[in-house]
Amino acid sequence: MAYTGGELNWLNGRYGISAPANSVPVMKLIRTHCPKTRSELCELIGWHYRTVCPCGIRSRGTVADFGKNLYDAQMRAWGRYRYSLRDCIQWEYDLFVSQSLKGRALENSAMTQLRAALPHLIFTEARGYLDEELRIDILIQQENRILGGVQVKPRSFNHMRQGVIHRNHAANRKLGRPVIYLFYDNAERFVNLPEALAAIRRAGK
Repeated sequence: MAYTGGELNWLNGRYGISAPANSVPVMKLIRTHCPKTRSELCELIGWHYRTVCPCGIRSRGTVADFGKNLYDAQMRAWGRYRYSLRDCIQWEYDLFVSQSLKGRALENSAMTQLRAALPHLIFTEARGYLDEELRIDILIQQENRILGGVQVKPRSFNHMRQGVIHRNHAANRKLGRPVIYLFYDNAERFVNLPEALAAIRRAGK
């Protein structure tokens, strides 16, 4: 069941199971420790639950724990279990491990393509407050001036619950500059790159 959409996506969002405060700030973990494989990332998540790491990142459980939380949430939401525990653990594994590693690679690909298309601008990885609180993946600068930010998202983001989308946009607005969304499809192609480039050019005027 290697799919992170559907009813379990709704359930996960409804109860905030994968929210960083309830699970692990997985993209920060990836940036800090640079795991290369899915098994390495899965082990890192568990290690940061069992051990206090000098990096300061803490996990509230293992991937299996997050799957159990998703499984248990079914009874609260539906009064019965529609999906097995195995299905729920696999769903959270796909989200935290498979999709997160893919997301990291796509962020790097986005920066490469943006730098090639707009060499007069500076594109850097957003870190700390910009990433964790403002939900920005890439910072756009011209000399010392911040022009805006970029969020790299799957196209399916547009079909998520409106509350999730609104929270992202509300966090983005705190930057005080435009935040452009760059969407990718299942083939990992950026589907709105020309429009995103045009929006970035407008931000620089």
